[in-house]
Amino acid sequence: SLVLGMIFLLSCDDGGDEPEPELYDLSGYYTFKKATLQTTVTITIGVLPISVDAGEDITEEMAGGLLAEAPCDDPENGAVELKASNELFFSCIGESNTAKAGTWSANADQTELNLNLASPPLPAALQMKIEELEINESTDVISGSIIQFPLTPDLMLGFLPASMTDGKTPEELELLKAIFDPVTQVDVDIEFQKVTN
Repeated sequence: SLVLGMIFLLSCDDGGDEPEPELYDLSGYYTFKKATLQTTVTITIGVLPISVDAGEDITEEMAGGLLAEAPCDDPENGAVELKASNELFFSCIGESNTAKAGTWSANADQTELNLNLASPPLPAALQMKIEELEINESTDVISGSIIQFPLTPDLMLGFLPASMTDGKTPEELELLKAIFDPVTQVDVDIEFQKVTN
C-alpha cells in the first residue's frame, strides 16, 4: 500500500506540472482585413431610401469611418495600435505619426476584445466589443463579431452612392451627415490583420 501511495502521489505531481498554454500576444499594429455587414441598413435621404443588404462587404467604409482621425499623411496607412500597456493608438504604417485614441482589454481566455475609443480624437466616445474572438496564430488574423455597433455619421456617409458625395465640399458633407439617425445599430463580422510598422 505504501508503494501504491507513492505512485499515486508522483502521478498527481506530474499532472500538476503541465504548463498553461501561452496566450497570444494581442499587442501590435492592426489593419482592417475585412468587415461584413450582418444587418440590413436603410438610409432615407429626403424621400429616397437607400438599402445596404446584410452580407455586404463594408471593409472600406469601416476603415475609412473609424480611422478618419488617424493622423496619417497617406490615409491608406491608417492602423490601430494595441500597446502592451493596454493603451490604444491610431498609427500610420510606414509613418511616425500617432494619436492616442483610448484603451483596450481582453478577457482571460481571449474570446472577447474591447476597444474603448475616446473623444477626442473621435467626435464622440465609442466602445467596440468584439465577441466570439478567433485568433489564427499562423496568419496573425483576429476575427469576431461586433453586436449592435452604432453606425457613426462617417460610416453611414460611406454607404451613399458616389454620385451623392463626389464633388461635395466638407460643409456639404457635414450637412448630409447631420440627417442620419445617430442611434442606428448593426451587427458586423470583422477581421483584423496584425502587421509590422
